Amino acid sequence: MQPQVTETQSVVRKLVVGPRTLERNLVLAPMAGVSNLPFRLIAREAGAALVFTETVSATGLVRGGAKSWRLVESTPREQPLAYQLFGAEVETLAEATRMLADRGAAFIDLNLGCPVKKFICRGAGSALMKTPARVAPIVAAMRAAIPHGVLSVKMRLGWNSESITAPEVACVAQEEGADFVSVHGRTRTQQYSGEADRARIAEVVSAVRIPVLANGDITQAQQALDMLRQTGAAGVMIGRGAMSNPWIFSQVVELAEGRPLPRPSPEQRASLVERHMGLMIDYFGASHQTVHLLKKYLCAYASGIPGASRFRDHINHSHELDRVVEDATRFFGTAA
Repeated sequence: MQPQVTETQSVVRKLVVGPRTLERNLVLAPMAGVSNLPFRLIAREAGAALVFTETVSATGLVRGGAKSWRLVESTPREQPLAYQLFGAEVETLAEATRMLADRGAAFIDLNLGCPVKKFICRGAGSALMKTPARVAPIVAAMRAAIPHGVLSVKMRLGWNSESITAPEVACVAQEEGADFVSVHGRTRTQQYSGEADRARIAEVVSAVRIPVLANGDITQAQQALDMLRQTGAAGVMIGRGAMSNPWIFSQVVELAEGRPLPRPSPEQRASLVERHMGLMIDYFGASHQTVHLLKKYLCAYASGIPGASRFRDHINHSHELDRVVEDATRFFGTAA
């Protein structure tokens, strides 16, 4: 078992992954429908040292699918950026990796963690955790396609409680050239129920020499520090917790250094909401998609504010962008 880190040891530090060094070991997780370009910018500004795209179909990229290529659009302001690919075919994943590398991608990630049915039916995502032998040629081919960049693998603990394959899969990834792995502390059958198993993540940490990022149930700064200390992981990957509180990355740093936990003032929250809405409209335009996505973030940002339930109910019944923006500006401005 990996030794636990004591309270006196710093757990927030620079992180070396292959040929790159990250400013700190706190990263934003890839999240479908969430980690788009505007939100990645918000997370980077809030202290995430690395951000991931939404998971992208390798087949979609190779076939030139407009929706797939839209998902990998980026800006220098969000760098460093990791592109997460999903798929099950060796040649397709390798070609998609090569195409992104040719366009300047420095970080590529393989999705072995997504538990949704459409991935599983294609033999992709967490379905690959059932057969570690299938992972080896995929990682090897992707490694060859991005020889000078950073290659990582994100995984779950396994398919179910009787099939905990993460330590084996992590070893396979390491031997085939991955620079780091990320582990969500649940199995595929758990989906998002129960609790992330930190002891199982620690087993993965002990099994490999490359860095392991721990993921799951990190919604507060203290939970990130606890995860690092209890698993011995090299870093943490924060997902849904960053949606309602993008400041969590800087809060972890402050808490680790013994300073009082900084909480965003109402004015800071209102300013962030205004900036995020502006980024969303600039990028997605005045579309129904923008309205749908904005509601998701605004409902999350309202957490803990008096009147949040009524605000959520109100905007979820709004369908016009101008109305949603007006209501959000009023709600968060009043809260300030």
